[in-house]
Amino acid sequence: MSDNANIILKIKGLSIAFGSNVVLNNFNLELVKGENIVVLGKSGSGKSVLIKCIVGLLKPNKGNIYVFGTNILELDQESLDKIRTKIGFLFQNSALYDSMTVRENLEFPMRRHWISLTPSEVKYLVEESLDNVGLLHAINMMPSELSGGMRKRIGIARTLIMKPQLILYDEPTTGLDPITSREIVQLMLDLQNKYHTSSVIISHDMSVAKLTANKIIVLLDGKNYAEGTYDELKKSSDKNINQFFEFAS
Repeated sequence: MSDNANIILKIKGLSIAFGSNVVLNNFNLELVKGENIVVLGKSGSGKSVLIKCIVGLLKPNKGNIYVFGTNILELDQESLDKIRTKIGFLFQNSALYDSMTVRENLEFPMRRHWISLTPSEVKYLVEESLDNVGLLHAINMMPSELSGGMRKRIGIARTLIMKPQLILYDEPTTGLDPITSREIVQLMLDLQNKYHTSSVIISHDMSVAKLTANKIIVLLDGKNYAEGTYDELKKSSDKNINQFFEFAS
């Protein structure tokens, strides 16, 4: 049993359905401070629905979601927005605003949140975040001028600019070539070490799971079907777990 003070995220009995389609069915998860959990699942298994529930973009039919010890399902909009300032969310497509420069994309979350910053503080945070991902030189570029890997890095910089305690990564390497994928994974690890963040990483990429996960959860039939380290699950004789490791090195 984890020390409650170190529990960043706790999900208990989470269930959500869209009509007759049950996506999550009594799903459970516990994330402790400084830990990376990778949630593995096939396409359409409910991985993205899970993280949308965690940030309050979707409301489940049943269950509880405790973020930093607070049940977010009981919060009003103002209180939820304040908790969101401590959560970083990297969307699968990076979700940059095409009409804004890189600088403006990074300034945007600071304008929307509850923290009052001077222009010089905003400038410092933007430049620090871009320097962290090796793209300070791209500060005045438009998203259309960026490669897929650069867009992903900018997305990570924007995610980290508010110094979140919890980061949710939705398929962080989707659409990237193997070399760029490894660079993004290494960047995720470097930034975790630097800022001591805790992360939930949604992925079907076994190389991401192997390199980033302290613990892996297999999402199957809407449930936490199995959990353990990469090595523990790879040794499993369960064919439902084996299918994820079949082509893993």
